[in-house]
Amino acid sequence: MEENRKKELLEAFGEYLEQLDAAPLEPAGQTDLFSLFAELTALRTEVKTEARQFGNVIGQLKEAHELLHTSHGQLEKEVEQARQNLSAARRTALRPLLVGLLDFYDRLAAGQAALNNYRPVKGWFHFKSCQQDRHFIKSIREGQAMTLRRLEETLARHQVRPLETLGSIVDPHTMTVVELDHRPDLDNGVVTAELRKGFLWGEETLRLAEVKANKL
Repeated sequence: MEENRKKELLEAFGEYLEQLDAAPLEPAGQTDLFSLFAELTALRTEVKTEARQFGNVIGQLKEAHELLHTSHGQLEKEVEQARQNLSAARRTALRPLLVGLLDFYDRLAAGQAALNNYRPVKGWFHFKSCQQDRHFIKSIREGQAMTLRRLEETLARHQVRPLETLGSIVDPHTMTVVELDHRPDLDNGVVTAELRKGFLWGEETLRLAEVKANKL
């Protein structure tokens, strides 16, 4: 009985070994299709997640760039406005000073004209005094001419320049008529004399010229 049992067991073990020899061996580390699909699905999900995160980062960078661009434009506008306000304040403060210099210019120019037109009293007994007067007047005239030139240079540095009015048609933006002339040889409205010089400050009229104009 035991012999038969042993024989059965040996036959069964032999069949098992034959089945092992007949079955193909799977290479080490080979993955089945289910595992491959699972890994691919996980990888695709991970790629989508990273792409979404990257898209969010790109969107945030774009918003930051737009914000920076807007802030830069606003800053440029504020700087330009501040520059304009400073320039306007500077001109407002400087204008009365320049007008005061023009009054000083008028006095110097009038004194210079008076000195140029001065003529000593002629006479035998005043010969010596006339020589002294001429020398004195000449010295004053030269000094005043130098002061007048320096004042003109100072005005020019601040873009203040005199108006040219003689022979031109009256411009109400730069001239005011204080006297009338009646010359038939000239057109109506032509400036025949300049009674007080006018000045421009850049493109702005700093002081109107007072003129004598022709009227037919």
